[in-house]
Amino acid sequence: MLVKLFGLLDIMAGLSLVYLSWGHEFLVTFFVAYLILKGLLFFGGFVSIIDIVAGIFIAVASIGSFSFIGWFFVVWLIQKGLISLFF
Repeated sequence: MLVKLFGLLDIMAGLSLVYLSWGHEFLVTFFVAYLILKGLLFFGGFVSIIDIVAGIFIAVASIGSFSFIGWFFVVWLIQKGLISLFF
């Protein structure tokens, strides 16, 4: 059940990165903290490192520095969330 919750939150984090320009500061702050804490809590693999980097990227993107690399994190978080939900 926890894996499904993490999957749903990963999808929402990816979507929050897409809708960053709409000014949802609380949601962005929540997902930054969620990704970094989850990455640190389950540290030890490649996926955890990407979660931490994605959290840092969302924090930087929230101040206006969204680049092409941002789409990598959007796709990464959404596909990881979908896999967690359905498998």
